[in-house]
Amino acid sequence: MVGMSDATSTFVQESQEDIQKLNNALLDLEDDPDPESSDAIETVFRVAHNLKGNFGVMGYTTASNMAHAIEDLLDCIRGGELAVTPERMDLIFSGVDLLAQMVDEISEDGDTETDPEATIAAIRASIDEGDSDGESGTDGDAAEADRDVPITALADAVDLEDEDPETEVYRASLELEDTGSAQVDAMFVIDSTSDEYDLLQTVPENERLESNDFDFDGSFDAYVATDAAVSGDDITAFYEENRYVDGVTVERVTADIVAEQTDDGAEEEDDSNGTGTSNVTHNSKEVESIRVDVEQVDQLYNQVEEMVTSRIKLRKIIEGSGLVEAEDELEEHGKITASLQDTVLEIRLVPLKKIVGNFPRVVRDLAREQDKEIDFQMEGVDIEMDRSILNELSDPLMHLIRNAVDHGIESPDEREAAGKPREGTIKLIGERDRDRVSVTVKDDGGGLDVEKIRNKAIEQGVMEEDEVALLDDSEVYDLIFHPGFSTTDEVTEVSGRGVGMDVVNQVVRGVDGSINVESEPGEGTSITLVLPVSVAIVRVLFVTAGDETYGVPIKNIDEISEFEDVSIESVEGRPTITHDNKVYPLLSLGDRLDIPDAEPDEDDMVVRIKEDVRQVYLRCSDVIGQEEVVIKPFEGVLSGAPGISGASVLGEGEVVMILDVDTL
Repeated sequence: MVGMSDATSTFVQESQEDIQKLNNALLDLEDDPDPESSDAIETVFRVAHNLKGNFGVMGYTTASNMAHAIEDLLDCIRGGELAVTPERMDLIFSGVDLLAQMVDEISEDGDTETDPEATIAAIRASIDEGDSDGESGTDGDAAEADRDVPITALADAVDLEDEDPETEVYRASLELEDTGSAQVDAMFVIDSTSDEYDLLQTVPENERLESNDFDFDGSFDAYVATDAAVSGDDITAFYEENRYVDGVTVERVTADIVAEQTDDGAEEEDDSNGTGTSNVTHNSKEVESIRVDVEQVDQLYNQVEEMVTSRIKLRKIIEGSGLVEAEDELEEHGKITASLQDTVLEIRLVPLKKIVGNFPRVVRDLAREQDKEIDFQMEGVDIEMDRSILNELSDPLMHLIRNAVDHGIESPDEREAAGKPREGTIKLIGERDRDRVSVTVKDDGGGLDVEKIRNKAIEQGVMEEDEVALLDDSEVYDLIFHPGFSTTDEVTEVSGRGVGMDVVNQVVRGVDGSINVESEPGEGTSITLVLPVSVAIVRVLFVTAGDETYGVPIKNIDEISEFEDVSIESVEGRPTITHDNKVYPLLSLGDRLDIPDAEPDEDDMVVRIKEDVRQVYLRCSDVIGQEEVVIKPFEGVLSGAPGISGASVLGEGEVVMILDVDTL
């Protein structure tokens, strides 16, 4: 990625957000295409207009032309000259995709080389087609001019001398922060004003502010109309919260002020000319939020990790020294480090909607390709998770969604023949339970075919026939995570139920997560990913196998016992321990990890793992204490290695493997 200026960085981020808003609003418009009953048309029109203006101000002419064509087509739809059809929506979506591509190029290279002329021509042809059908198409520039209401028209629209007017008009005189990109900042302020109020006009006018030839000094007036319940103080507070605004004066507009605004781009009036009831000036304000690059946040987190490791080193130095005061200081140091750690982890939290915002569009396009009718719903997407975990989660979730569309939901005719609605439903549901988040992808399709999975497992050599016969349904479902496993007879361009699911499983387990599959033939499938909220700074129990030391996360442990205190029984030739009338297999760490000097001994210890994690006991040589450590997941060839979730560096520089008891 090229080094971007603050203005370009802000432009890219806000353009990406606008494009996502546009995609989702277009989906709403497609669901409810009546312009008179749908709010979506106003949203898509406004966002397209914002994009056009922002591209223009930044000098990206081809992108601005693309957005302008989309805006003109939407204007015709909004005015009733053109109808919402699947073909027109496909055209608009194609244009939006090009805008997204251009923004990505600007982010990477500082400029865009994408040529949108073919799509622009197709959109213009669609508008002209409406004209040829006898529909009165609307010229985009004329429509835009109509939207800028002259100040002189206010006297006709609002009786400002009425004792109890239903509408109030205010002038906000704005001074922008000095960021070096006054025109871009002005566009952002104007956009937010339009979202909140009825923006009547700016002085200088929007067209001049957007012009590359205009010498803009960072100050302008915005005239807004509000209902009588909104005061000048309310408007002042609104602008004070805008990070682009440095100072604001708000004044109620009266008839004599309106009369003096007759010139095009009239000079700003002196305060003595007005008789407004509200005139509040604030030239300074507290900064309540700042924009921080994610690399800086990552760097801060890495420093916190180093502090945790440093604390471990200090503890080893101080232990046994008899320096009570030093131990007290170390305890205080630990509290400060823990507090800082919590703060940094909180900063890194990002809502789930950041990575699933484009999923509705993905489902729409896939459904169109496959002639399926699908209602896609998202719930709980405001829950927050660590940015690094969300980044890992994006591709697995996309894979599950594509699977649900491709092989979960049946065709409309198949659903109707089965007595189901022609339209299928896919839901993405996010929920949080303390320090874990569950994300479920659920469809009401045909469900997983258990017998087909069994047969494919035998056919593909995953398991022997007698082994498969012993599996219950939930264990059969887990077979879809075996590398390369698929029940699909015909590979499609979209997905195959099972194709790539091993990668999904690997990624989820790589961030200390788990997967659960539930399915009912003819009713649908539900796949739930359970993941940590934050990255892995965890408390672990250190155990040994021979001369090797390993860590087991404390959250996975239920009980620690001496080997001589438990009763060992043999079941089918394998050692087990019975606890609360339940039989737990006993795994030897030395055997499982091939440690040559880890000979069984009567002084060994056993660790019982929590039943909801894995019903198993671990036999180890010794238990040597616990500590809060930083876990670094493995990458590359070691990623996803069974039995190991990552490693941690202790105070003396010793590297300790952290066990994944679920896959050991």
